[in-house]
Amino acid sequence: KIKGVDINGNESKAALVIPIIVNPIFYKTWWFILLMILCIGGIIYGVFQYRLNQALAMERLRTKISSDLHDDVGSMLTGLAMQTEMLEIQATNEKDKTKLHKITNMSRKTVSHMRDLVWSIDSRKDTFGNLVERMHELAEELLLPAGISYHIDIEELNLQKKINFNCRRNLYLIYKEAINNIIRHSDAKKVSVEFHNLDGVCQFNIKDNGYLKVKKHSTGIGLANMKMRAESINAELKLNAENGFGIFISIPNLS
Repeated sequence: KIKGVDINGNESKAALVIPIIVNPIFYKTWWFILLMILCIGGIIYGVFQYRLNQALAMERLRTKISSDLHDDVGSMLTGLAMQTEMLEIQATNEKDKTKLHKITNMSRKTVSHMRDLVWSIDSRKDTFGNLVERMHELAEELLLPAGISYHIDIEELNLQKKINFNCRRNLYLIYKEAINNIIRHSDAKKVSVEFHNLDGVCQFNIKDNGYLKVKKHSTGIGLANMKMRAESINAELKLNAENGFGIFISIPNLS
């Protein structure tokens, strides 16, 4: 808008109006902003969908591998163990019997390790309930024949909650190592296993009522392996050899 002013400061009644239209720069227009929001949303959705597809593909692969190992390799090893056991029974030479007995024991141990491997890989066994079920199976297989009773306290545990594959595997292997140590190095008659949730931290405790027959820092009890497995899942492991053999594990953000 333009007006004239005389020497006395009086403005003219008429004014010159010149319309000026300024188009906003493209990245400030509504359509560009909307397009960017849609593009960012599409990228986020694409990344999420890709990761979901990768996770599903990994689960299918784990299921296939575990099924193949169980059906093919597992059945072959079981058959080998049974045949070796039959040969041991039929053998007349004591030296042959001893060799066949060693092969039979080795085959049985291999089958047991294969079962653990198949279980740890299987994506259909990813819940706390599956972990506890497997712990019961191992305790019945190892503790009861040794005359050791056991109790697993899971009152505070959500059995339907999924647990990370690596965490589930390492917790089970720590548990298995602890059970083997109790059988080999303790005169216990009872084993207690407990799960507790304290302020977002899961406490996993394994303790017996016996006396540890080896020194606390002996390499024979496999403590180094248990500590290594605990570190791999960002957990803290403590050993207590007073008033029985005890393993205490603190796991933050268990999932």
